[in-house]
Amino acid sequence: MSSSRLLKPETHRYYLIDDNENEANESDISNQQEVLINIPPPKDNYQIVYLIFFLQGVAMLLGWNVFITASVFFHSRFLGSPYSDNFQNYFSIVNMGSNLLFLTHALHTQTTANISARLIFSLFVSAFTFFAVTVSTQFLELFTPSGYFYFAITLVFLLGMTTAYQQNAIFGIVALFPPKYTQAVMSGQGLAGLAISLSQIFSALAVDQTSNRTPTGDDLTLSTFIYFLSAFAVIVFSLVSYFILIRLPLYIYHVSPDLIFVSQGVDNSLSERSYRNTFNKINKLIFAVAFVFCVTLSIYPSTTSFIKSVAPDDSKNKFQYDYLFIPLHFLIFNFGDFLGRYLPSQEELVITDQNKIAFMSICRVIFLPLILLCNVDSGFHGERSLPLLINSDLIYFLIIFLFAVSNGYVGSLAMMAGPQVMGVEKGLAGTFLSYFLVVGLTVGSIFSFPLRAITLI
Repeated sequence: MSSSRLLKPETHRYYLIDDNENEANESDISNQQEVLINIPPPKDNYQIVYLIFFLQGVAMLLGWNVFITASVFFHSRFLGSPYSDNFQNYFSIVNMGSNLLFLTHALHTQTTANISARLIFSLFVSAFTFFAVTVSTQFLELFTPSGYFYFAITLVFLLGMTTAYQQNAIFGIVALFPPKYTQAVMSGQGLAGLAISLSQIFSALAVDQTSNRTPTGDDLTLSTFIYFLSAFAVIVFSLVSYFILIRLPLYIYHVSPDLIFVSQGVDNSLSERSYRNTFNKINKLIFAVAFVFCVTLSIYPSTTSFIKSVAPDDSKNKFQYDYLFIPLHFLIFNFGDFLGRYLPSQEELVITDQNKIAFMSICRVIFLPLILLCNVDSGFHGERSLPLLINSDLIYFLIIFLFAVSNGYVGSLAMMAGPQVMGVEKGLAGTFLSYFLVVGLTVGSIFSFPLRAITLI
């Protein structure tokens, strides 16, 4: 009589498999005796797992948010180079292009890669990147304006790579958990931007502004050093928290390494056969998440970071000068985005209908002309080409706020709904959605060039 052993697929059903079989396949398993054992998931004591996923969301977008919100510092450092007025466009397209390139690699190799090792590697590289940019603030005299741009753009490329591997790993893992944990990651991403925006404003306020002028690069050196150093500390903390996460009972319950078929080949073949089926089932959500972030990146921050207060110079208050007005717009956007990502945590605000989510994403296009009709600075290119129809700082900030809330809300709805449609294909659904989120960001960053050019004609 042959011996048998227990095999644990993702569904937490146990199957008796004959050890004398050389290979296991899907039909073999369906023919075996199925032993149903109800195992309730362990409790998430003190919401530790939720908080760690939240922190991983923070770390995932921290690099991007740090670099785009340090616009005043980088602008002052790039003066004298061809990039001082359009560096945000280059930051966007290089970061998103790198992200898409490496996320494509991650998607095609996820069935053979060690996801845990990939995540740890990406966090180490991210920490190194922040260490490098932090140290660079103490040796700025070694760089020409163009040289510092090339240094910064290299780091932006590396951050795109690390974000790709983090997204692939985290969204693939969190899709195996209940939807609230996906919402935790999305909210963490929102908090990353919010915290960085607050830090930027406090840093700017800490600089002596008695003359109400935009600080020079020298004025900002100390505050920027602290700004980047804080980001480095957060990345290190998220790395430590991940080592804690993989030892927690709830994580082991959902993502235990033995929740797979015995034969790795079976796991791979099932995943390969599921790609097209998965895509077809969630294609409207894929469109929604891609289009949401395409619209956002096409104008934020490449154009919005050049919108100035409409107040005359002789009547401006402190917050209407560029050194605070621009960071304030980042703060308002990131607060709205964080709020939008929080809303799906309320059950009555959750929408799962794919058609409704896709329609909501399309409706956001209306924000593009509204923002272009605000006070976009033309830089050294002379008079603005578009009429100034929104001649109010308050209305401009309200538009930015609603733009951000819709970004966080619709994006989170799509990311949460996908894995719930897929059942046993949850991990693949999460990976698909995270991939096309980056596709949307990349396409949006490409469209940011013509949209910015419209304001300079």
